[in-house]
Amino acid sequence: MLAEKLFRVNNFDLIRLIAALQVAIYHLLAHLKIGHTSSIILNILSYFPGVPIFFFVSGFLISKSYENNSLIKEYASNRILRIYPALIICTFVTLLSVYLTGYFENRDFSTMKFVLWVASQISFFQFYNPDFMREFGTGVMNGSLWTISVELQFYFMVPLLYYIFRLAKPNNKNRKLLILIFIFMLFHVGKYILNDTSENNIIFKLFGVSFIPWIWMFLVGVLFQKNFVTLHKILSGKVLYILACYLIILFYSTKYLGWRLGNGINPVLYILLAVLLFSFAYSFPLLSQKLLKRNDISYGVYIYHIPVVNLLIYYGYTGKTLYLFIAIIVTIFLAGLSWIIIEKNSMKLKKHPMKPLRTY
Repeated sequence: MLAEKLFRVNNFDLIRLIAALQVAIYHLLAHLKIGHTSSIILNILSYFPGVPIFFFVSGFLISKSYENNSLIKEYASNRILRIYPALIICTFVTLLSVYLTGYFENRDFSTMKFVLWVASQISFFQFYNPDFMREFGTGVMNGSLWTISVELQFYFMVPLLYYIFRLAKPNNKNRKLLILIFIFMLFHVGKYILNDTSENNIIFKLFGVSFIPWIWMFLVGVLFQKNFVTLHKILSGKVLYILACYLIILFYSTKYLGWRLGNGINPVLYILLAVLLFSFAYSFPLLSQKLLKRNDISYGVYIYHIPVVNLLIYYGYTGKTLYLFIAIIVTIFLAGLSWIIIEKNSMKLKKHPMKPLRTY
């Protein structure tokens, strides 16, 4: 019972928000072409890559949620309620915003192509982008959504992996997970080795939006979750020391060894990042609750920032810091509305959700 309480009092809501803001600000600076200072900020932001952080947190929390309730119907229902209501509303809000610009009036496309595209955005194929959207904003209506299809594949894989490898049983769980992590990590490394020569190959593109090169990050989260008690004893309360070590190793490894950051983060750096995330989650564990008051706008920030930046680019609002602040404010406003009106109410429909313990 003590371990369960320790597990559920954490800063993961805050970590998700930081990760979402990292992705949003990184994209806004790059696409809005703010100026020479943006390169410095982009470099700093790359130290804490949002997408790999999301994948770790997802593996950590989703695996625990599945262990608490492995009924497939309820597991699937809970995942659907978390992802789709906000995603569907965001998609139609974005479509309306594009329509109101008049962009569609000068484009030649069939009704069938349009319907298939919209269907892909609210189902499983968010990475699909038709030719008639190539001249709007960044060239993709909502380019960040490729990770949604990857996350959905993770959710599908969890019951299969638990069943095939008996991960719910304590025996040999670490060995099995480490083997899986190593195998899928090779696909991730291979993806970035081949990226320059194969980036236009359709099969390679599909491989890049499949779970294969990314699930090792998710499984690292599962591994940390399975060893929670041990890791909590070692890492809780030590986030400042671990952060210092992470930054020192990151500086020297990227400068002198050429290790990658971003989505293609070097595996060693990713493991160190995972250690940092775990330590942050369980150091000052009431911090998230005090700052956010149980509100979680991270998903909204993630799915709305590209539609906002697309509108700014379409109307020529680029190159000034003012536009960056406008984009951030509008994104947070839309994310707040999404949380209050849609996500919060959708999550109330979840069956046996893994809720945080009240500490007051």
